[in-house]
Amino acid sequence: MKTAGGFYRNNPMAGMPCAAVLAPLLTASSPQVIVARMSPFFESPAYLEAVARLEYALVRRDRVAVLTGPLGSGKSTLLDKWTSKLRREGSIVPYLQTPGTFEQDFLWELAIQLKADVGLATTPPELWFQIRERLTTYALEERPVVIVVDHVEEMAPETADLLLTLARLHCGATTGGSLILSVDSVNLRSFDVRLLKMADLKIELEAWSCEDVARFTQTYQDAFPDSRLTLDDAAIQAVSQHSEGLPRVISQILDLSRLAVEASDSQSVTPETVEAIREELL
Repeated sequence: MKTAGGFYRNNPMAGMPCAAVLAPLLTASSPQVIVARMSPFFESPAYLEAVARLEYALVRRDRVAVLTGPLGSGKSTLLDKWTSKLRREGSIVPYLQTPGTFEQDFLWELAIQLKADVGLATTPPELWFQIRERLTTYALEERPVVIVVDHVEEMAPETADLLLTLARLHCGATTGGSLILSVDSVNLRSFDVRLLKMADLKIELEAWSCEDVARFTQTYQDAFPDSRLTLDDAAIQAVSQHSEGLPRVISQILDLSRLAVEASDSQSVTPETVEAIREELL
């Protein structure tokens, strides 16, 4: 990963901050850390459409629904916001954001979120028994259960077997449960074909259009009224082009642009600035 200081150090006339300004903000995994802390949330049309389709899957009591999209398209953000909403409405929503590599990790996390009576020493068979007991209890109480698993492509094959069993026994119209799986589109071909065949619905989270970027830019500027960040139509088009419409990258570009503007005498972001920042993020 490059640091944003490289371009500015080698181009002192660019009117942008040097490494000393951005280095403390760009740590090992960095630009993402900045985005998570600083960028406002934006309900894009793509986000609203995906949420509507997820809600439709629950109304139909679909057994399995798959949410897919490129890395950085906002799948995890969508699931985080959506699962919080479902919980406020009374649903039981285990949300496994980083599936365990091993069977016991996955079972333990799922059991804990289902409020099962388990501990660190509970064996996999005991975990599985407790999970099934809780799911059966919720079904009898007619409480909807939505099991959400993000980054499914990271799971081990034995964990995929567990998901298949969950879907077959505890999801669908007869039980009221649903299994929502999220996977990067580049990994969809290597995704477990058995789970794909069980999916009643596949939802593609689309990239933002240039108009979406313009609306998010306004939302961003409203969130930081004291900032001098200004983007004209050309700069917005550059953000859209260099980010490929991916919300994570758009946020990174705007975050770094704002820091750059605040640390310089410039009051606007140019397409050249956007291009330089994007190159440094690659």
